[in-house]
Amino acid sequence: KKVCICRNVKASTIMTALRQGTLSFEALRRKIGVGTGNCKAKRCRIPIEKRIKDYKNSLKDELEKPAV
Repeated sequence: KKVCICRNVKASTIMTALRQGTLSFEALRRKIGVGTGNCKAKRCRIPIEKRIKDYKNSLKDELEKPAV
């Protein structure tokens, strides 16, 4: 599914960048160009920032799991 319509950036591309350590909207903007299209992030910033937050929370949850 496309998240940044103006730049044709898919959710999978964003998730790959997050897994590679690109953990802020501005860093994603520089790395993959989200938010640099005609709307200047008016449509995509909020859903992308939610993805970043959810990803960071998932990392935190993994770190807090007890060792088996």
